[in-house]
Amino acid sequence: MADKVKEFDSDYLKEKRAKRRKRQKQIQYSIFGVLLFIIILILIYMFTPLSKVNSVKIAGNDNVSKSTIDKAINVKSSSRMYTYSTTKAKNNLEDNELIKSAEVKKVFPNKLSVKVTEKQIVAMVQKKDNYVPILEDGSELKNYDGNATDDGPILEGFEKDKKEKIIHELSSMPAHVRSMIAEIKYDPQENAQSQIKLFTTDEIQIVGNLNTITNKMKYYPQMSQSLERDESGNLKKSGYIDLSVGASFIPYSDGGSTKSTSEQNVQKKTSEENEAKDELQRAINRIADKSNENT
Repeated sequence: MADKVKEFDSDYLKEKRAKRRKRQKQIQYSIFGVLLFIIILILIYMFTPLSKVNSVKIAGNDNVSKSTIDKAINVKSSSRMYTYSTTKAKNNLEDNELIKSAEVKKVFPNKLSVKVTEKQIVAMVQKKDNYVPILEDGSELKNYDGNATDDGPILEGFEKDKKEKIIHELSSMPAHVRSMIAEIKYDPQENAQSQIKLFTTDEIQIVGNLNTITNKMKYYPQMSQSLERDESGNLKKSGYIDLSVGASFIPYSDGGSTKSTSEQNVQKKTSEENEAKDELQRAINRIADKSNENT
């Protein structure tokens, strides 16, 4: 009886071992088959046009042309995804004085994604017969071709620390507000060494303080809209906005033009002028009060 049990156990174990070996071989064959399939797919990808860089998506460029970016990333017809260096492309892009940072990513199977962050052009200064853009970091843009979506206001009379200060202020200013300024002149007075004059694109003159102009100008779009205009868009009562202390609209005594080149003396004598001042002052005060409530 014992011999039969031993014989049964031996046959059972042999069969069990055989099944285990068979299962292990099946698993090995399956793994080998999967690996072989993956290798074949990789080889097909590597040695067919599928791995060649097929398209490049560029984002974030306003002042840097697509052709300039294409030249920097240097994608050729023979460029393949697995050999193309995104690090080199990134470094080449950031060598451009208008680009603050760049990001280059590979998108499977054959695309590149390029995203650039540009330095802001915050102002222009005249150098001989040309106007040279000033970037947000204070550097001058070399080899400027005259094409920019926002080239900033023209600066006049700013030197050294005053120039650095106005550039800092413009860099901190919202772009849509900065784009409304055509020209800024340094205009120091005996009791106001930080006084500046701004001439806007909608032909309004503003007197301000170099140290507070960014904070004051962020409300300028609402101020401009609150001023009463005729059908042609000109102010019904011509004058200028004083942002040096508070915010007030001061009419010109002679009702003259509000063009940016004007240097008119301001007086407040007639009842008509005072009425215009009060009306427009109330509008500006409402804006200032609303702004204070939101801060």
